[in-house]
Amino acid sequence: MKVPGYSVPIVMLAMLLGAYPAEAQKGGATKPGKYTDFHDVDEVTIVQPFQSKNYNRIVVQRLDTANAPLPDPKDNSYADVKAALVNSTTPFMEGVREKAGIQVQAGAGGPSTLVIRARITKSDPGSKAARYWASFGAGAAKVGVSGEIVDGGTGKVLARFSQERRSGFGLFGGGYRELLDRTLKQIGGDVAGLIRAF
Repeated sequence: MKVPGYSVPIVMLAMLLGAYPAEAQKGGATKPGKYTDFHDVDEVTIVQPFQSKNYNRIVVQRLDTANAPLPDPKDNSYADVKAALVNSTTPFMEGVREKAGIQVQAGAGGPSTLVIRARITKSDPGSKAARYWASFGAGAAKVGVSGEIVDGGTGKVLARFSQERRSGFGLFGGGYRELLDRTLKQIGGDVAGLIRAF
């Protein structure tokens, strides 16, 4: 395609940018609305636009695991999944801390603080045997987390998110606890990356 006065790459770039909302072209969406696959997070709903540079710390509240699914108590993965859920906040917070770029801690909110409050919606340990024998992603552990990013000073919800990740590789198929912790840490990093996009 040839357009007088413009090179093909420039025209193609203009067409590509025109295919996306203007608010998504530079650093991410700023307008309220629901977005999918937004900065590598499956679903994001912006309730109220904010600027992460206006906050000096992130507080991660204890993850809600009350309705997280558990395997059958007779299943050999049951104890590991239960232990992973009890300790789920720790790897999640480690992931946030690695990617946040600002102070991250547990506790309550306050002025100039972003609060992450979330719950685990999926805790599937997968199949260790399938991971060991079949590989190629078979038997992967899966974790789902949904939550909110809240202004710690006002208590207002700024954004909601849902993210799911899989982890299917580890020594001898990877232990159930090991893979669930790893996946929770990755999701924590995803949420930190989402915050930095604003």
